[in-house]
Amino acid sequence: MMMAMMAMMSMMMTAMKHPLSMGGVLMVQTMLTSLMTGMIINSFMFSYMLMLIMLGGMLVLFMYMSSVASNEKFKSSTKMMMMITMVMTMALTLMLVSDKMMMSTETQTQMMMLENDQTMTVMKMFNGQTTAITIMMITYLLITMIVVSFIATIQEGPMRKKS
Repeated sequence: MMMAMMAMMSMMMTAMKHPLSMGGVLMVQTMLTSLMTGMIINSFMFSYMLMLIMLGGMLVLFMYMSSVASNEKFKSSTKMMMMITMVMTMALTLMLVSDKMMMSTETQTQMMMLENDQTMTVMKMFNGQTTAITIMMITYLLITMIVVSFIATIQEGPMRKKS
């Protein structure tokens, strides 16, 4: 099911004309890829790192596009939005119906055991020994963000000036 959604996102990428809409499709595709790799591998750590790296890249792309084309309007096609909504609704309906029909009691038991294993893996990552370093990293990132926002001047505006 996720493979079909990823293929659909790839096809939608060819229809996009604006870089921000392409970035949105790329972000959804990254989320789907992260979910798939997390389901294949027992630990979601690799998926989490992949998602953070891609979101960081998307943030850089968004900042670049907003500074280069600051006054350009983003026009969304109603035809494309209707197609996306219809396909996503059909995919979600199909996923819900197929999950209920395919699940037996044995499969449900295995899924519950797998969920418990994954919960234990996440709990091991945020145990008492690593709490101090996690809080230190969060504080460091917050201070860095505050310093960068004070360094950037608001009066200068975008990189490209309109002539």
